[in-house]
Amino acid sequence: MRILFVGDIFGSTGRRVLSERLKDIKKKDGVDVCIANAENAAGGKGITLNILKKLVKYGVNIVTGGNHSMVHEEVYSSVNSQHYLLRPLNLYNEDRGIGYTIYPLPDGRKIGVINLMGRTFFDAKINCPFKFGMDTTKKIMKETPIIIIDFHAEATSEKVCLANYLDGLVSAVIGTHTHVQTCDERILPRGTAFITDAGMTGPEDSAIGMKLQPIIKKYLYQSHIRFEVASKGPMFNGVIIDIDDSTGKARNISRNFERLIFK
Repeated sequence: MRILFVGDIFGSTGRRVLSERLKDIKKKDGVDVCIANAENAAGGKGITLNILKKLVKYGVNIVTGGNHSMVHEEVYSSVNSQHYLLRPLNLYNEDRGIGYTIYPLPDGRKIGVINLMGRTFFDAKINCPFKFGMDTTKKIMKETPIIIIDFHAEATSEKVCLANYLDGLVSAVIGTHTHVQTCDERILPRGTAFITDAGMTGPEDSAIGMKLQPIIKKYLYQSHIRFEVASKGPMFNGVIIDIDDSTGKARNISRNFERLIFK
């Protein structure tokens, strides 16, 4: 199975990148399933039902989230979002939405996807991603050996440790949240693919998605300044993972990066 994981979709620029490039990328690279993190898809925070429908139309099969997932919490109440829209599984006392899914392909194969959130540097009440990740992995393994985890976390060490904790049990642990694509993609000793961060699909000419000048002022004057969503320098970030259907072990992981020019 070949899986494309799209790095955090940011604002209207990220959505337009997908509208113009995703179908061609999937066709060119022979992608079976596309997973995309979209917790910043709606103006930099959250996702709406309308945007979710557009992402599916562009070719995304499963949408994952993160610390901004519940900004537009009503999307998780819609029957139209069930089974392919995820929010972090380990959010404390959260009963809206789902944190993992088993997605069936037309040919009968299945892929399990888990959305987890790290605890380091986050203020929100978050349950242990290690325990929740292991327990849910064991459940999914009863139906399919192919399991992908989107680990939305700040600390590199937490991402590395979770991947090694689950090495050999899941097919891949893909880090999200920091919006900068890392160059440490690799296959761990027992067959799990890993990258610290898949990057951001959105405006490269920005401070992780926001206009530069307001954030520069924030650092200079240490005051509260309203952030603005950037739009310049559209880029695509993601990774492609090749997985053995029978064992669920990763064979390869490679980065995908493109700069675009909108007409």
